[in-house]
Amino acid sequence: MLVLDPSSQVQAVRHALASGGPRAALALLNDRTNYRFSALYRRRGELMHAVHAYDRTSEYRTWLVAVPLDRSFCQYAMRQGEFMTRHASADGRLTQRPYSGMIESYFGRVLRGSDGTPWGTFIHFDLEPREIDDAEVNFLRDVIPMFAPHLD
Repeated sequence: MLVLDPSSQVQAVRHALASGGPRAALALLNDRTNYRFSALYRRRGELMHAVHAYDRTSEYRTWLVAVPLDRSFCQYAMRQGEFMTRHASADGRLTQRPYSGMIESYFGRVLRGSDGTPWGTFIHFDLEPREIDDAEVNFLRDVIPMFAPHLD
């Protein structure tokens, strides 16, 4: 079994950001999961705009571009700092579920600008139920702040 040094994994994300920008880092982080999509969404008023998105199948999805905050799982991540659902249609917390029949799994964490103010969200999501293990969540908590200098 291959065991990677956590500091080298953090360094790989840092290198991806420096050499290829946020989309390259999203691709790297997406590859560590089973989620189909990874993205950075910026909050502008009551809309969440996809500033950088990665789809592992490389299909163009127009519905990814902008989402009303009140219809997005990002509303929970923005309010709570982090939000996760493995199977949205079976999640009792989501009785008024945003995008019913579309997004089934979501991991999101508030993304802060260099000055510390909320900028938007880092998210992994999928149309199918997916899980993310605790070690990966902890890793993301460490590396998501590295995106701050790369935000507009």
